[in-house]
Amino acid sequence: MDATPEELLQLLELQKIDSAIDRLNARLRDLPEQAELEALEEQLRALEREAGETQAALNDVAIRQRRLDNEIDTIGQKIAMEEGRLNSGDVSSARELSSLAAEVESLKRRRLKFEDDDLEVMEEAEVLEKQMSTLSEQIDQVRAAVDSTTTRRDEASRQVSEELEAARPRREHWASRTAAELLGFYDDLRAAKGGVGAAALSGSTCLGCHMQLPAQEVEHLRKTSGVVRCDECGRILIVTGKA
Repeated sequence: MDATPEELLQLLELQKIDSAIDRLNARLRDLPEQAELEALEEQLRALEREAGETQAALNDVAIRQRRLDNEIDTIGQKIAMEEGRLNSGDVSSARELSSLAAEVESLKRRRLKFEDDDLEVMEEAEVLEKQMSTLSEQIDQVRAAVDSTTTRRDEASRQVSEELEAARPRREHWASRTAAELLGFYDDLRAAKGGVGAAALSGSTCLGCHMQLPAQEVEHLRKTSGVVRCDECGRILIVTGKA
């Protein structure tokens, strides 16, 4: 394929811009702020799940405590009623009085058991409330970090996008100055060679694959006009005039 030395040097400028655009696109895909944000969002989801579970446990404890309080109140009312009968003088039978006294003692034992259970439930609620308070603080902190990181991510993305927008006209400038056949060949190579379709020859080294070429091959390349390719990587090899 024919190409003048000037056209090949222009192609090398195009490659530099394309490589810069590729690096910018890679930065945009792999912003460290985005990775940080995703980690924070996952942390926030985990904390919110834990908070939901803790709140559900608190709700369960509250239900159990209400039931115990109701039982304690009900038993207390029964005790008061039976003690009232004992002390009223209406019951004269020793056997019935003994039965009432035994019933009162049984009710008091039951109430004591419920009161002990109630105390345990209150202690359980206190532990859960402390956990919930700690989780709420952590959630607030992580949410603030998510907001801050989102702002930094958006700013970083904006900056890279602006650099990309500035690079595209430069790319169009050099592409428009390249013959269509040469440009198509170069674009095909770029697609097949990891984004690098043309490389300079630096001394005896191809800067596309970084392989050192034999001296005889280098001498031949320097004397050959038109498009030449590296024997090692197949990229368009451009002699810049620097030995």
